[in-house]
Amino acid sequence: MRIGRRRLGAAIAGVLLVVLLTLGALALVRWRAAGVPHAISPPAGAVVESAGDERVVLDRAGIIARGLRNDRGAATVRAYAMPPGSPWLQSRQIVATQLDHWEQLGDCADDPRARIVECAWREPTRWWPREVRLTMMRPAPDHTFVIIGSGRGG
Repeated sequence: MRIGRRRLGAAIAGVLLVVLLTLGALALVRWRAAGVPHAISPPAGAVVESAGDERVVLDRAGIIARGLRNDRGAATVRAYAMPPGSPWLQSRQIVATQLDHWEQLGDCADDPRARIVECAWREPTRWWPREVRLTMMRPAPDHTFVIIGSGRGG
């Protein structure tokens, strides 16, 4: 039994159509999932920072928001006041555990003398990876702030 050229061409076209529709559906599901910033819970003891308390913190939050903004939309950025002397490693660990299997970008080591310490993670996906940034600021010895920014995949 021989298959004619027309039937073979139609069968190949049908298989290609199914494959393309499947890939398109997967891309659409991933596109919609990447359009939502990853929700991050703050470290223990964090209190939502009220506007105007520390101008330098609000400025840094704005810089993080602009850095995470993309064509999918604005990022979610929140600033928190922490108890004085809060350890960087504890805040970093709390955020990192919420980002299981995300790749860490750069070195996240603490320098107790530094006024700003930052760390970032990127979702391990090929298409539209989301990004999360954690920044700890110590503008004064008795003030510690944490800024958590979560961007949409783009």
